[in-house]
Amino acid sequence: MSKILIAMLFTLLATTTHASQTKLNLSCHLIPLDYPGFTLDDLRDKAISLTAADATSKPLFDVHGHTFIVGVHRTDITDIPYILDFYLQIQPPAPAAPVRAYSASFLSPGSGKHHARLELLHYADKAEPYPSGQLVFECWQYE
Repeated sequence: MSKILIAMLFTLLATTTHASQTKLNLSCHLIPLDYPGFTLDDLRDKAISLTAADATSKPLFDVHGHTFIVGVHRTDITDIPYILDFYLQIQPPAPAAPVRAYSASFLSPGSGKHHARLELLHYADKAEPYPSGQLVFECWQYE
């Protein structure tokens, strides 16, 4: 009898975990730190929701010709589709290539909340090993 109850509890927990991942709530921020062309007036923050059923990318911010994008990277479609992770992307003005970073779970690898951070660095002095400016784009999961 106890094996049946344990199996039922495990099934319920797995379904609840998957159901909570069908929609991923993110808090996203753009933070310019002495990055050329940006000022602290360009700080941005936005809360968005990604859904497993609509795994498309969403432009969040368009600042000084840079487009900041969030999208679902991988989904698992079983009985209930759920989000495995998401990505961040910065599309600088042409002809520069886009830069992308994928989320990772934290607190509990594989099942914890997800976070992604993408940084563009500026080096004023090419001989200096440390950047003189930084443009940070990050999102983390909240409930």
